[in-house]
Amino acid sequence: MFNLKLRKKAAEQNSPLEDQNHSDDVPMPLTSHLGELRRRLVRVIIVIFLVFVGATVVEMELNQPILSAFRSPLDLRNIPLVFIQLTEPFFTYLRIGLYTSFFLTFPYVLGQIWLFVRPALYLKERKAVWPFMLLSYPLFVGGGLFGYFIVIPLGYDFFLGFENEFTLPTLSMASYLSLTIHLLFAFGLVFELPTISFILTRLGILNANWLRTNRKYSLVVIFIGAALLTPPDVFTQTLMAGPLIILYEISILVSQMAGRSTQKTNPAAQKVQQKQSEE
Repeated sequence: MFNLKLRKKAAEQNSPLEDQNHSDDVPMPLTSHLGELRRRLVRVIIVIFLVFVGATVVEMELNQPILSAFRSPLDLRNIPLVFIQLTEPFFTYLRIGLYTSFFLTFPYVLGQIWLFVRPALYLKERKAVWPFMLLSYPLFVGGGLFGYFIVIPLGYDFFLGFENEFTLPTLSMASYLSLTIHLLFAFGLVFELPTISFILTRLGILNANWLRTNRKYSLVVIFIGAALLTPPDVFTQTLMAGPLIILYEISILVSQMAGRSTQKTNPAAQKVQQKQSEE
């Protein structure tokens, strides 16, 4: 259980130091904040749009390189992708361009978000958030690669194993792309768990003891999350729940290391965590 009163007391004791570490502690009118937000949004939209146009043109003119990469799990069975509706190929190319644009521009978008919120953060908050800004993209890509090379080939091979002389697979471009992107995004998202654990620990919201104590409840939440993020079958859900359990254990170790670092730099936080563990 988190002791909010103890955290509030520790925050009051450290408030003068936090005020000194605050950057850009100069009052700004609301119009200035809105103007800064508008400039950041305009830059993000322009970059996303330009990359979207470029990716869509490449996909249409160069023999579908991105869609070919997505359909590689089907190569062993030599199953083609078909389109059922007349407009399906065109809108599939647009979706591929949009997904590719989001993926490639994500570091730039994250940087713009950081530049907007950074002046409003205290030094402690900056130290807690910057690892997420630095590691979120590599972890997301790592999760997507794990899904692409490990989970998707196994899962698709399992489903296509029901093919026989009476039932033949017919896969449409739109539905296949939607399922594949959904799985890649889900695995990329769950690989952010250790980074989120690090941030919450540095902010004093979470600690390793709490994660250990609530491990059994977390397992239930993991399987529920795997059921929501994957197709409704036990095989794919297990393929996602397994890495999630491993990532949860890694998060405990990350939270423990982050907690030690916080205790060295913040004696008040050390007292709060000691009282929390005693309770």
